[in-house]
Amino acid sequence: MIIRIIGFLFISSLFSACNGSKPEKEVSENIVVEQSEISAKLKKGNIRHTVMFNLKYDADAPETDKFLQDGQRILSALPMVKNFEVSRQVSSKNEYKFYFSMVFDNQEAYTAYNEHPEHVKFVKERWETEVTNFLEADFIAVE
Repeated sequence: MIIRIIGFLFISSLFSACNGSKPEKEVSENIVVEQSEISAKLKKGNIRHTVMFNLKYDADAPETDKFLQDGQRILSALPMVKNFEVSRQVSSKNEYKFYFSMVFDNQEAYTAYNEHPEHVKFVKERWETEVTNFLEADFIAVE
């Protein structure tokens, strides 16, 4: 259910960006999110860490929802992680079905994330055993 809510919020933020309307709060199932938090612009020095991936489960399997929910819960709770997003692919142009994205203030925060025990545990216990393939990319703002 959380994936559907996040997908709705992501689509809504894209619509807002296209029609020039000001971001508003969306309220659904007791979840309140500022749309501007979803599509935050990178500031100088920030790093946007992204990963597109596939799971060994069918897209609509309960195990898929659990993996995505656990990933969001565990990784977004880390103090250096900002603007965590989970998305589901809808285009046939891309082989990857899922997407995690997060922002770090700087390289030190990104390094701390990679070394954080909860991240290391998630990678070892969940990522390495449930993800079949992935593409990772990290971005900084163009100045």
